[in-house]
Order: sequence, then C-alpha cells, then structure tokens
Amino acid sequence: MRSKQYALELAKHDYKVFPLVPNTKRPLKDRSYLTASKDPQEISNWFDHEPNINLGLSLSDSNLIVVDIDNHNNNDIRSIFQTLSDQGYKLPADTYIEQTPSGGLHLFYRGQVSKKRVTNFIPSVDLLADFTVIAPSVINGDTYRSINTNYTYNTILDAPNWLLDALNDRPVQQYSNSFKRTGNVKKWTTGKRLDEIVAGVDSGGRNMWLTKQIGWLIGTGAELATAYTIAQQINRDYIRPPLKDSEVNVIFKSIVTREVRK
Repeated sequence: MRSKQYALELAKHDYKVFPLVPNTKRPLKDRSYLTASKDPQEISNWFDHEPNINLGLSLSDSNLIVVDIDNHNNNDIRSIFQTLSDQGYKLPADTYIEQTPSGGLHLFYRGQVSKKRVTNFIPSVDLLADFTVIAPSVINGDTYRSINTNYTYNTILDAPNWLLDALNDRPVQQYSNSFKRTGNVKKWTTGKRLDEIVAGVDSGGRNMWLTKQIGWLIGTGAELATAYTIAQQINRDYIRPPLKDSEVNVIFKSIVTREVRK
C-alpha cells in the first residue's frame, strides 16, 4: 500500500502519475504518461484493481527533466559524472535524486523544454522530459529509492543552461550568427574542415560524410577516446537525422583498424 499512499501524495501536490504493470516499466493497457492523472479516486481505483503496480511520473506535465545515468553494464557512475563535467555539463547534486534498481541514478530538475528526450547524450546518459519510473516502484525485487532523504520533489533545482539547450533543439546558428570576421583572414585547412562539420549533412550520404570526419579526427593524432567523443557529438548535433550509435561505432572501429594496418 506504500505505493498507493505515495501516488496520492504526489497527486495532492499536482504531480500526474500513471500505473505500470507490476515488476516492469510497461504501462498498464490503455495507460501512459499521456493519460497520467492526479485524480485521487482514479488513482485509488488502480491500486484497488492491482495493489502491486509500479508508478510512472509524467515529467512533461510538471516541467520536470530527469538526467538518467545508466548502470546496466556496471558503469563507474563517478567517471560518468567526471566525463559530463569535463565536457562542460556539470550537474548540481543538491537536487532530488533517485537510485534505480540497476544502481543507476535519476537526477531531477525543473525547466520548460521542447524535446521529449535525448538518448545517449553521452554514453550511458539519457535526458528525459516525457516520463520516468519513480520510487517506490520495484523491478525484480529491487526498488527505486531516494538517495538523499532530506530532499523531496519540493527541493528540485532549476535545470542548468546546458540541459535546457540540449532539450530545446536550438539551431546551431543561434549561437554563431552574431560572430562575424572582419577583414581578409586566410582560412587554413583546419578552419575549412571545422566549417564543413558545423554545416552538417542531411539524410543523404550520412555514413560517408561521418567516415570522412572521423578519419580526419583520428588523423590529427588526438587520443582515440577524444576522437570518439567528438565523433559522437558531431553525429548528435550536425547529422540530420543522427545515425544510430551502433553505426557510429562500426565506422569508428573500421577506421581505427585501417589505421593500425598501415
């Protein structure tokens, strides 16, 4: 009954929830975050019918964002935070945070965004603005739970600017149109290549275009981890629509293998 009480408490504070099949992340039939409710009677009816349901929270109805840090492959959570920080994506930790059954983390922030989610923002990190599973839901006997007991949904911080940018799909030119060179400046090969990357590519020839850019990145002599990180960002920001991660990995590995054989 704890889940019912928790759901009713959330509804009392204007958060919309929806029922999930017990022990899973799947919504009950004809239910989803699009039909989430804060009506106490409706919520009570769900639990009267099935007392062991899991809970989903509609993030979009409350202008909430979740940074989902995955631990399915026994990732080092601390190193993921460090990678985010190194790339300028710092995450304030004094907000409401839940631990997932797999040992991952859900960090909650507030903000209005246009995108519903960004998967694999960096490896093992998703950005969610549509819905998420919440405590005290249970998966295979393990529960979602708050890790900072002094924090609640009332202590959720405003999202950092980079998180809002990532989920608002702002065009790249928004940040560059105000910066123009004056006078005659010689454009070196590197400058031409950077301009080509920012110009991006549409659906035609995406694989060949990314192969060219990755080959150039590796050819600069940068560490392979650096080249891979930039390749992922190029795919995410400048290819429309982006390639699947598996395709990027195949391209990257093939070029590395080719370079080793030289």
